[in-house]
Amino acid sequence: MRAISKEDLPIGKFPMGNTAFDTTIVYGDNCSIMMAERPAGYHSRPHVHDCEQINLVMEGELIIFIDEQGVLMKKGDYNRIPANAMHWSWNKSDKPIVLLEVHSPGLQSDPKCAEYAYPLFDEGEGKNLLGNPINIFPEDSEEVEALIRIAEAPFTD
Repeated sequence: MRAISKEDLPIGKFPMGNTAFDTTIVYGDNCSIMMAERPAGYHSRPHVHDCEQINLVMEGELIIFIDEQGVLMKKGDYNRIPANAMHWSWNKSDKPIVLLEVHSPGLQSDPKCAEYAYPLFDEGEGKNLLGNPINIFPEDSEEVEALIRIAEAPFTD
């Protein structure tokens, strides 16, 4: 059985929105797990991927938007983003946050993370990946800009 310590994982700089953040990614056949520290002020761009995403806020707080709805997530909160749902997030606080993301199928093949995604397969074990989704960022359009304006409005939970 394959196991690895977080300290031994490669750390990637995941470019997203207005910054790049430190992240580690591990994966198996059916899912990937991403642990990311997102800095104060972090803001991603609206995007979609053909995989379900489950989030857990480990430290701090973050607003996650799905389509036109936003929810303030705090330490210990979970949420789910359905496959192909337009989503993005914003850390409006002055402190970094740590977010655990589970994607199924995994995002290990996305060009932004393939270089440092770590496979959890035993030596000689074949891969039978459920899929290879990637992040897709729609072209800037009035629809995307309208979604971002929603995020820029004052937010209360």
